[in-house]
Amino acid sequence: MSDVMVQSINLAKSFGSNEVLRNINMEVHRGEVTCLIGPSGSGKSTFLRCINHLEKYDRGELLVDGVRVGFDLRNGKLYERTTSEIAKDRSDIGMVFQRFNLFPHLTALANVTIGPIKVRGMSPSDAKQRARDLLERVGLGAKADAYPSQLSGGQQQRVAIARALAMDPKLMLFDEPTSALDPELVGEVLDVMKDLARSGMTMIVVTHEMGFAREVATSAYFMDQGIIYESGDPKEILVRPQSERLQSFLSKVL
Repeated sequence: MSDVMVQSINLAKSFGSNEVLRNINMEVHRGEVTCLIGPSGSGKSTFLRCINHLEKYDRGELLVDGVRVGFDLRNGKLYERTTSEIAKDRSDIGMVFQRFNLFPHLTALANVTIGPIKVRGMSPSDAKQRARDLLERVGLGAKADAYPSQLSGGQQQRVAIARALAMDPKLMLFDEPTSALDPELVGEVLDVMKDLARSGMTMIVVTHEMGFAREVATSAYFMDQGIIYESGDPKEILVRPQSERLQSFLSKVL
């Protein structure tokens, strides 16, 4: 089994004439935490969405756990996989968005159980027990019967993380998970993410939280205008950036 969980080779993506990803090359190994940093509109979220085929890339290769994302190669030609095949692949990848995307009419417990029951075929009793365990893990065991409207933003985001974990993913994607939160609520979500990192979960995180990147990430990639300008150990590139573009970016965000 390869040590590489995500591999991107010369990946490109355009929206009309706007090229948002330009020959992105990246490797994420099992158990690593990779942070994508850069200004808004730099292509970070688009790249994340390509990983689970929420966006269809135009050129290059993208593999998750050795399997090409979204396409099969047959007789030298690429064919897009069927909707059911893509859904099956996507179920192995957890994703947490800026907005929590919880079902407002379901309790926290029901939000976490719905995926394992409907997609994995887990029995309701097993799914509920797993959901309770995961809510405990993210510090919300006492909020199992609360509805999203009764929870703070930080609590809703932690339910969203538990919901993603309930599918037993091999990879977790986080798209600016704290950007919609009040500053005092950011820490409680980052603490859950740090615990996940310590447990060995493979994670790709789009974030503006430079402290989190320095403390937790195995590698960091600085993107701007669809290009990776600099990458490496976050303790190095975020402290001693080599490119003028990253130096300028850090001077504004730190």
